[in-house]
Amino acid sequence: MKIDEFKATLNQLAYTATDTRSGIISVYTHNYWGEDDANGWCFQLAPARKTVIVKKQWDKLDGMPVFCVRDLLNLITELEKTPVKERFPEKKYVLSAMRCAEGPVPVKQYVDAMNISTNNVEFHFGFSNEKANAMEFTQKELDDLSDFFPKDAIDAMKEPAEDKNE
Repeated sequence: MKIDEFKATLNQLAYTATDTRSGIISVYTHNYWGEDDANGWCFQLAPARKTVIVKKQWDKLDGMPVFCVRDLLNLITELEKTPVKERFPEKKYVLSAMRCAEGPVPVKQYVDAMNISTNNVEFHFGFSNEKANAMEFTQKELDDLSDFFPKDAIDAMKEPAEDKNE
């Protein structure tokens, strides 16, 4: 099940899902009158992990009909059964460059951090050939970077990311 399909089904089941920058999804219950529960979220999910439930507050489900809770748990189970790489429709990329950072011989290094200011992008590179800690980007994020850095240079640095969750 793709994450977009998961969120759409949540809305049909009378729940609301909100995203955060860190990839955590907060799931809120609705009361019977269609308003968000003022008491906050009942689940926080991390769909990029193999085990998706991060935090839960079971008491937020008080008053919900049993079939609604059952449908929610079945939906989360279905998401969890889907391999992580199939949950997200967007392909992920990493950025790399050949650099003479560790002596006269060029080595491949991956971008593991970035600083962005109003008119500058500064890439920080990890150790040679260390792809595990590389930052991952969607194509949209790379396109946004081209406002600060030449698109041709970003395309030359771009390569598909490996799935860290397998």
